[in-house]
Amino acid sequence: MLELADKIELKSTDAKDEISFATRYMVQVNLTFDLTVRSGKFSGTSHFCIRKDQIEKLCADLIDMTSSNQGHTKIEDNDSNAFVEFTMSKDGLVHIKGQIGGTHEENYLMYEFSTDNIATDIFIKEFGNMLDYVDDAEYEKEYNLKHK
Repeated sequence: MLELADKIELKSTDAKDEISFATRYMVQVNLTFDLTVRSGKFSGTSHFCIRKDQIEKLCADLIDMTSSNQGHTKIEDNDSNAFVEFTMSKDGLVHIKGQIGGTHEENYLMYEFSTDNIATDIFIKEFGNMLDYVDDAEYEKEYNLKHK
């Protein structure tokens, strides 16, 4: 297990809403974050677990979306039905909606807000930096051979 302490934020265009991924640890190719959402007067935090290949796909999809000014992508928690979804609008804004916490849990929060390409570009770069971390090089090499 590799303990991590990065925090990746994505704020709305008016800075009133935001999501942040605070890294906790990595086991093999799996990263666990504390995903925090602030949406209006509501906020919450829940664990969010994803693999490196999911991060890689999300970043590639977001780059394609922002360069073509169209598209949609989604990343889903591997331990619940929590998700973060990104949709590019015709007006050049990126719409983010999702859910933190699973519906099987006592509390969960659904949210939605918009941001611009500048904030999204920073998010892509910072989120993509997670791909540089290695916990178990041997396992990761075998995983990549099986799944690519």
